[in-house]
Amino acid sequence: MAQSKTVAVPDLEHGEQNTLDQLVMQWRSKRQRNNLRTGFYDMANATRHLMSSTAPPSVKKKSFVLGWSTMAVDKLARRCNLDGVYDRAGRDLDSLGMHEIWKTNRLGSEVSQAGVSGLIHSVSWLVTTLGDIEAGEPKALINARSALTGTGVWDGRRRALSSFLSINELDDKGEPTDMTMYLPNLNVFMTKTPTGWTVTRRDHKYGVPVDPMRYKPRIDRPFGSSRITRAAMSFQGQALGAMIRGDVNGEAYSLPRYVLLGAGEDAFRNADGTIKPTWQAAWDAIWAIGDDEEVDDPKLARADVKQFHGQSPEPQNAHLRMLAQMFSGETGIPLGELGILGDSNPTSYDALLASRDDIIATAEATMDDWGPDVSSAVTRALAMYNDEDLPADLDVQCRWRPAQHVSRAAAADAGAKILAQVPWLTESQSDVALELLGLRPDQINRANNDRRRAAGRDLLNRLRERQQTGTGGVGVVGGQTGRPADGNDNPA
Repeated sequence: MAQSKTVAVPDLEHGEQNTLDQLVMQWRSKRQRNNLRTGFYDMANATRHLMSSTAPPSVKKKSFVLGWSTMAVDKLARRCNLDGVYDRAGRDLDSLGMHEIWKTNRLGSEVSQAGVSGLIHSVSWLVTTLGDIEAGEPKALINARSALTGTGVWDGRRRALSSFLSINELDDKGEPTDMTMYLPNLNVFMTKTPTGWTVTRRDHKYGVPVDPMRYKPRIDRPFGSSRITRAAMSFQGQALGAMIRGDVNGEAYSLPRYVLLGAGEDAFRNADGTIKPTWQAAWDAIWAIGDDEEVDDPKLARADVKQFHGQSPEPQNAHLRMLAQMFSGETGIPLGELGILGDSNPTSYDALLASRDDIIATAEATMDDWGPDVSSAVTRALAMYNDEDLPADLDVQCRWRPAQHVSRAAAADAGAKILAQVPWLTESQSDVALELLGLRPDQINRANNDRRRAAGRDLLNRLRERQQTGTGGVGVVGGQTGRPADGNDNPA
């Protein structure tokens, strides 16, 4: 069976080959479900099997797509944003190279992409390695890998990976041709060539330099669960069926039907005797049909038109609304954001906030789960950047953007109320006070620089004024005591 197929690399040691077999089989066993969820996220799932064989040809030519699964991932991912990292002891991490690591790895974007992949497949991976400086790479690299091309084995006692496999390239048949296996303090590079596999080993002292970003991990499932649950996929499939039935109804059954009773063939002929086209008969502005003179009964002699109303799409719409409500309950996305229902009256701010309580709470829990793994990857990158020369008490923590999106005015108002209760934060000119007022880190740095420049100018002006106006007392200039301004050695 394809799921039990392994990859034999002759130059591997026996233990290394056993680990590789375990990792490859695990990757294959998860591959089908991972591809399925990728299809749901990319809105690439086939929907024609949902169509009836009696559907009109105009409907069969259409492609029906629904982006609910994409919204389930993106709506949560956009509330989980890494703003930066800091040391719990207050140490300046930029002095250790954090600014360089953040910039060269585009770490904010990399973690964001890893978060999206983790929500799709339940887990993604942050791989930290030494870069090739001569090739123009950063000294410390942090690369994100998705579950489509990576898999690992979890050590529950150490709360870390015991091994990891990164599949770098696949051939046309989807088989690995370039792999990297990460073992404790050892990276094994395997490349398939026309003559066989080549193996290269690289020793290091960073353990297994891979950290998983997991969504809703639990004891029995350490790599978490996908945001695109089985229930979410089921609701989306049913909603697609409701959309197709509604479109079929609109194309074929919603038009009114007419029955013309007692009309002869002459009613459908032109003046020259030719038969009118169907569209002309239906679109004639005036229908003038004479009585049939050969019929004695006047009621039977006159043509009569009967109308049958088309089928209403409301049953399909009601079914779709029900499925949207169930999908909303499954994912925590407010119903109005699924594009099904619209409020006739403006909704209050408190009502909007209450409708987002579930997804805000989920985002906060997700950032709590991601934080330790991102911190571990950053700490390892700092160690690589500084050649292991790090303070013993270094404790890197993540600074996440608040999951609840509030206006800057509301954030500043809340910060001002906090500072009113803790006035010494303002008196001490702490950066925390500026953070509470909603200023960004770059704005705080600029404000501090402006304050220092203003303080320096003020000190210089005071010294100048003292030099210009001092005539009798002993002045202090540059930290030294000077003589009286009149030059008299006798102060009397």
